[in-house]
Order: sequence, then structure tokens, then C-alpha cells
Amino acid sequence: MNSLAIGIAVTLSAVITLIWRHHHSSQKHGVTLIAKPFDDGNDEHSVNIKVPMGLSVVLFTATLAIYSQLGHFNGWNKGVIDSNIDYLITAEINKNAKKVNEQPSNEIALLNLAQSYVDGGLYSESVQTLDDLLALSGDSASVLGMKANAMYYRDHRAMSLDIDLVIARALALDQYEPQSRLLLATHAYLTGEYEQAIEQWLILLKSDKQNFNRASINNAILRAEQKLANRSVAASE
Repeated sequence: MNSLAIGIAVTLSAVITLIWRHHHSSQKHGVTLIAKPFDDGNDEHSVNIKVPMGLSVVLFTATLAIYSQLGHFNGWNKGVIDSNIDYLITAEINKNAKKVNEQPSNEIALLNLAQSYVDGGLYSESVQTLDDLLALSGDSASVLGMKANAMYYRDHRAMSLDIDLVIARALALDQYEPQSRLLLATHAYLTGEYEQAIEQWLILLKSDKQNFNRASINNAILRAEQKLANRSVAASE
């Protein structure tokens, strides 16, 4: 049983306990939940027992039904991408796709469509849309950086020669292009190449661009340095 199930079970038990405590407290002070003027004591007690019992059963059944649909039991914490795109993202994709169909030469519409594909996890479609944009407008460092990221996640976080070439084109236009540098740093960090990750982050910090979070990068550098220090300690033992 995972942590989500445990949390739900504890919360459900607490709520049901409160329902029964309230019922017993009401009975103790002579409060009748359902009044029937001609019922005898046994009938009244039976009816009153049914109220908290019914609430408990309904609450328990509803919780199980919701959890079976949303909790995913053992798969809840596996980090698997949901294949069902959120309906709001789907609506955004459809809106942007319609705009592109109406105005195929609209660069902003193409860029918006590519971004909405990324938001929906449709990386192949995003790459194709960015290719259309590049064919229309020519090379752009930011568009190439975005394409490199879409290719990377399309290929399940695998760095390939094709991605390296796209990144090289982006950095040739702008050596501080944030998406390209961050992609190189992230991949290096995930593969244990902490020195390379730090190098990419430090290059990016030299830029006077403001479209990335410098505090997050500084924290990432500290984490990478700690990884290196831990590795050195382990190697010396």
C-alpha cells in the first residue's frame, strides 16, 4: 500500500470516528436526529443508529470509488506520463491548430501551437511544427533551443547526434541561448557528469538575459558540487 492509500485511510477513519462520536454525544444529551412522535424507544434508537451507519457506508464507498479512478494504486508514484491530455490543453491545441490552418504563415501561431504540443506531451508534433516555423522564418536561436528540448523528450531523454547538431546551431547564433544550455546541463547532471553540468550553468550565468531563474541555477550548482564532494569522499574510502 503506498503513501496515498495510507493517507486516505487515516483521513477516512478520522472522519468516520468523528461521525460516530457526534452521534453518541447527541444520544447522551438527548438530541434526536430524526423525530417520530409515535415511535417507541427501540424504534427511535434503531433509526438513529442507521443515520451514522449510513453516512459511514456512503463515505467509505464514495472514497473507494474515487480512489479507484484517481489513485492508480501502486502506479500512483511511478512518475508515468498520463496518456490522456487534460481537456484544457486539448482545447488550447485545437485553438492554436485552427489558427495555423487559417494563417499558415503566422509565426506566432506556429510557435504557440508548438508550445501547446509540448504542454500536452506531444513532442513529435511539436518538433514538426517547429520545423515548419524554421522553414518559414529561418534559423532562430530560441526556436532551435525549443526544438532541441522537444526532440530530447520525444526520444525519452536520450541525447543524440541530431539533437547535438540542433543545439550547435542554436549556440552558434547565441552562445547564451537558455534552453540549449539548460538542456545540456540537465542531461549532464542526470547522467552523473556533474563537472559538465556546472560548466554549462556557469556559462549561462554570465549572460545578462533575464528569462531564466538564476537562484534555481545557483542551487543546482550547489547540489552538483555536493555530488562531486560525496563522490570524492566515497572514492577515498
